[in-house]
Amino acid sequence: MSNEVYFDPAVALAQLDADEEKAAKKEKRKTLFQIIKYAICTASAGLIEFITFTILTKTPILSSMANEKVWFFTENNLAWFVATAIALFLSIVWNFTINRKFTFKSAGNVPRAMSLAFLFYVPFFPFKLWFNSYMPTHLGVDPLLIEVITMLLNGVLEFCWQKFVIYRNEQDTAPPKHEIGVIGEFGEVAVEKPSINAMELLSLMEAGVDITADDKTLKRELKALNDLKRA
Repeated sequence: MSNEVYFDPAVALAQLDADEEKAAKKEKRKTLFQIIKYAICTASAGLIEFITFTILTKTPILSSMANEKVWFFTENNLAWFVATAIALFLSIVWNFTINRKFTFKSAGNVPRAMSLAFLFYVPFFPFKLWFNSYMPTHLGVDPLLIEVITMLLNGVLEFCWQKFVIYRNEQDTAPPKHEIGVIGEFGEVAVEKPSINAMELLSLMEAGVDITADDKTLKRELKALNDLKRA
């Protein structure tokens, strides 16, 4: 009788460990690239905010409000407050749109995502007004330095908010621009895009799930498995 071994569990487990390590490294690289792309997109949004703010403060209407004050969590110059609010609104819309498409590549519900994007500024906008007003006035810190600190804090916190709240389960759900199609019997073109990749199928197999089930069932099982891992 031949003693040749056709299947070695140790080799299989070692391969699984190597695949998991490779996937972890790939995820880290993906996060790094996301941070870089997010920084570039956010810088463009900051430029839009700065240009809009500068133009608005030079308009005759806002120039006439130069000596008027408004109270919003703290006392603010009315012209500065209006220009800041409008510029920030345009910046948020641009930042949301470009990051949704290029950084997180989401195909999720747009109104929901947009609402969550504005929700971030419900506490942050009053904080920005207070911080940018209090620090230069009462502590004598250079206003430009305070603005830089605020923008950096805004960028870091908003990245975390978008990645772990808005697009937590929606990253990379948008279909690629170019996909491989299959020509059918009557000349029709059907796009083939597997809804569950090989690593996800392997995870389902390890959890004892029947991977011959339909895609809808497999997606539901995969979501339950991921929720269980995060718990």
